[in-house]
Amino acid sequence: MKIFLLNPPYVPEFMRSARWAAVSISGSNWYPIYLAYCTGLLEKYGHKTKLVDGPVDRLSHEDVFKIAKNFSPDISVLYISDKSLENDILIGEKIKDLTGSYIILVGPWCSCVNPDNLLKNSSIDAIAIGEFDYTVLELAEGKNKDMIDGLVWKNNGKIVHNTPRKPLTPEQINEFPFVTDVYRRHLNIQNYFQAPHLHPFVDLFTGRGCSWGRCTFCLWPHTINKGAPYRVGDINKTMEEFEFIKEKLPFVKEVFIQDDTLPAWRARELSIAIIENGLDITWSCYARPDASYDFETLKLMKKSGCRCLHVGYESSNPQILKNIKKGVSVEIMEKFTEMANKVGLMIHADFIIGLPGETVETIKATVKWARKLKVDSYQFTRPYPYPGTPFYEYLSRNGFLKDGIVNYPHLSAEEIDKWVKWALRKTNLNPKYLLRMVKKPKEWNRLIRSARHVVPNVIK
Repeated sequence: MKIFLLNPPYVPEFMRSARWAAVSISGSNWYPIYLAYCTGLLEKYGHKTKLVDGPVDRLSHEDVFKIAKNFSPDISVLYISDKSLENDILIGEKIKDLTGSYIILVGPWCSCVNPDNLLKNSSIDAIAIGEFDYTVLELAEGKNKDMIDGLVWKNNGKIVHNTPRKPLTPEQINEFPFVTDVYRRHLNIQNYFQAPHLHPFVDLFTGRGCSWGRCTFCLWPHTINKGAPYRVGDINKTMEEFEFIKEKLPFVKEVFIQDDTLPAWRARELSIAIIENGLDITWSCYARPDASYDFETLKLMKKSGCRCLHVGYESSNPQILKNIKKGVSVEIMEKFTEMANKVGLMIHADFIIGLPGETVETIKATVKWARKLKVDSYQFTRPYPYPGTPFYEYLSRNGFLKDGIVNYPHLSAEEIDKWVKWALRKTNLNPKYLLRMVKKPKEWNRLIRSARHVVPNVIK
């Protein structure tokens, strides 16, 4: 079959492939990694595919409709988000009108919408709940729809909810072709930029799911992975993909491990494999600032070529950390940061303003603490509540939502946005931080490119 896989166009700088849906203020964007893995799996089984990233390639709606009409797919797979849902549905319906293809919506946000209402009130044919790779493959293979796990679909006007799909097994994870080869053949790698990374970069999974998985606000663990444990593929397969990147994508300067959080044991396994295989590669990853990372692990990571850790600090307030089930303390986070600095690892620090328990006082305290941390880039954002997450349930139960946005009686949505910009100014324009980065000339190009986007947004 011919399958069209689409990250639909929406508004400029819109990120749908990230762990939340928002307009980027740093010019950053992410690969459509889940769509790309699905693309590779479909190709492995002989299907003809076309993967298109509308937002990153700055395609208009008409551009996408022309591509779809020329490709004439049997199935169109649209990766949606709650923020762009109306737009995404209209695009799917138009593609259906133009091509007659079967339209299926996929992605973590499919667990956040009311599938019955969506399907009843549109000409969309189906929705895939959870990890959708094999759901789409079985649909393409012609399997009876009532036997495809994870599918919610229309059957002569009736909405049918099939059995939920079980999480991918390690054996299934090993079955996927190299996602970086999918990027090479379908996407323009030069168009992808992340503020903390060297450019150009690529990303990949070594495993699915989160090794912690309890943070109340996090989208992927509670939706597309549905609380599934961290499942990993064969480390040798990852090494083979690293070799492929070195050979076929020699211009790529950094590989980012997209595992939700790379636990210390997996980081050690990965580092040892890179060293033993004699690979000269620069890589980065998500890492929890917890006690499982000791000095020797971080030192080993640095030796193997690890450059930067994406670290979710979120807040310096102990009660807020407890409220969101972060599972770390300020003391542990400080020790983690100190050790990472000592071995020469860079840190991209993530913070969220507006979590349960937040006040003006806790915001100021967190920013004051953040300024003291020796990190290499800061990210502050307001929280994004999604149905299916414990965070959303808490907000909904207590009446702390306004048009789907966090809005407390003592801290409005507008005030949260104001404090986010204030925090970005206080950290990114902090003289001590700027002086620290001046001493790292290898990072200047990356910083200047990011600053061109960030500064105009935070000084408004």
